[in-house]
Amino acid sequence: MQRLLKIYFWAESVWFELPEKLRFLLVGGFNTVLAYGILNALDWLFGYLNAQNQWNFSPELIANAALLVQYIVTINISVATMRYYVFQSNGSWQKEFAKAWSVYIFLYLINAPIMTFLMVVFSLKTWAAQAIYLTFSTICTFILHKYFSFRKKR
Repeated sequence: MQRLLKIYFWAESVWFELPEKLRFLLVGGFNTVLAYGILNALDWLFGYLNAQNQWNFSPELIANAALLVQYIVTINISVATMRYYVFQSNGSWQKEFAKAWSVYIFLYLINAPIMTFLMVVFSLKTWAAQAIYLTFSTICTFILHKYFSFRKKR
């Protein structure tokens, strides 16, 4: 166990030598792939249940239900990993958690209508509509977290 801890602390010291933007891309990439995978799994599951039970919900409603659940599940992982592994924040956990949650709620309120719009107007599947949105949200997430959620005090 001590050997594993030594390896972890060594890897962590190497990690924090990387530039912040690179750490953001790596951690954000992990969080994005995780969230995207969960969204698509939930979309498939909800679509399957919809077909089996003959509920007749629209694909857009199913996608939005999957999106809401995905956000609830993945926000905490994203906040924790961004806070520690990207921004190395040591501010108030509760305040930063609330700020980061507000960032993700804001992004959700943009994501849901954009995804729905892309699905309705361009007949895109959930996975394609969300892939388009992710380009926009990656940039917004970095800016909002850096200058709002985990802003370093001078």
